[in-house]
Amino acid sequence: MATADMFYYLLFLLWCVTALLVHFFIKTFLKSRNQNNLPPSPPALPVIGHLHLIGAVLAKSFQTLATHYGPLMQIRLGASTCVVASNAVVAKEIFKTQDLNFSSRPEFGSSEYFIYRGSRFVTAQYGDYWRFMKKLCMTRLLSFPQLDKFTDVLDEEKVKLVESVNGCAREGKLCDLNCELTALTNNTICRMTMSTRCSGSDNDADQIERLVKTCLQLAGKLSLGDILGPFRIFDFSGNGKKLVGALQAYDRLVERVLQEHEEKGKKKVSRKGRGRT
Repeated sequence: MATADMFYYLLFLLWCVTALLVHFFIKTFLKSRNQNNLPPSPPALPVIGHLHLIGAVLAKSFQTLATHYGPLMQIRLGASTCVVASNAVVAKEIFKTQDLNFSSRPEFGSSEYFIYRGSRFVTAQYGDYWRFMKKLCMTRLLSFPQLDKFTDVLDEEKVKLVESVNGCAREGKLCDLNCELTALTNNTICRMTMSTRCSGSDNDADQIERLVKTCLQLAGKLSLGDILGPFRIFDFSGNGKKLVGALQAYDRLVERVLQEHEEKGKKKVSRKGRGRT
């Protein structure tokens, strides 16, 4: 039985590798005959594409390739194809002259595991929904009247920052301003959105900080789906499952905070009603 299982396992593995090679060969060599307007591209290897040309520092690798293939070149990183612009003139053409043609952002990395995919904004495709969300953020979320409501929050967090720096100075300790300013930003945003700080001992501070760090770390890792293409469903690294778990925990936390805000709002309305009577 063990020998038969091993045979079927090797047969399945051979089939997967063969299907993957055929897929990339067809995509790379057959379709390239009808795509004469693409930017220049270095010689690519099957499956991995140009990953063998990428060093530890991505920017330096692109700079080296640009000296040979020009300021606009096509790079294939496994199953993902992208265009690299390394010239100010080309960048201006993309971000200013052809702005609308490049407004939509492709899904890379861990975006396939996001649980709010139907209501996202930063990575949403350019269109009516994106324009509506932008208008909503500018008029309801980031407008001056709305920000003026949180002036006290900003002042309190700035005082806490100064007190923390003064405390380090009095004790003769080193003060990491990068961490202090990051804490200032995070605490301000969390207090504005969820009425709690992201550091300290207030309410769900530890849980919020832990979930945010976990999501950022997992979302910043290289996704095997970008390289393996259709084989991303196997999630060999397990990062996708971990990210989904962290996002679901964050979703439960946010849902509870929203319910608490709704209950507080109802209590305020009921109190006003009793006061009028």
